Amino acid sequence: MSFLNPDTNTNQLERNLLRIMRIFLLVAGVYITLFGGVNGSERIFGVMILVALTIINAPAIFTGNRIRALPVEIELLLLAMVLFELVGGDALGLYVKLPYYDNFMHFMLPLYIALIGMMLVYTMYHFGRLKATFLEMAIIIVIVTIGLGGVLEMGEYTYDKYLASGPLGQITGNTQMQGSPTQDPLDDTMNDLFTDTAGGIVGALIGVLLIRRAERRGGHWKIADEIEDMIQE
Repeated sequence: MSFLNPDTNTNQLERNLLRIMRIFLLVAGVYITLFGGVNGSERIFGVMILVALTIINAPAIFTGNRIRALPVEIELLLLAMVLFELVGGDALGLYVKLPYYDNFMHFMLPLYIALIGMMLVYTMYHFGRLKATFLEMAIIIVIVTIGLGGVLEMGEYTYDKYLASGPLGQITGNTQMQGSPTQDPLDDTMNDLFTDTAGGIVGALIGVLLIRRAERRGGHWKIADEIEDMIQE
């Protein structure tokens, strides 16, 4: 197993998709770091892409593969977050170019986070570390997702208020985080929170549906085994 040769325990489609996304983000990260993004001044986002790739693959990279990489389902979701946020939204400027890209991202990122959260709490449930119904799991994950969305909005406000006009703002192109081509800052913030909530609910429900499907087939959601194996290693 290596960066270009993902875990052979996955099926061919997942392995090829993982390989394509890893290579694309690596090339995009290097290119954006060297040449910038849409305006040539977004090099910081190229660095962030490379850092994200390193963090995602850190268990395998820094232990010589003695500790396996993240389960493929989780890595694909994380790579999708990097792709849509750092490459699309930031380096290519889609937050500014596409009027509703911000709404799209505030729906999709919480969906990914909630789905990963369901994988983690289900693993604890399956191995006896958590006692809860699937509905209770979903509610917990949705509440946590809403909380993370609130923290993000506070971060965006802090950046716009105190950092955008300083040295950090110069590095990131002085882009305002709150507000969009179609909304003022207040409407943007409230719509972000509503779409964060919707994305969290959908992600949690998808998790419950995947659990139910596995149980109907007489088994359990296999992601729990992969997460447990990774923890034990």
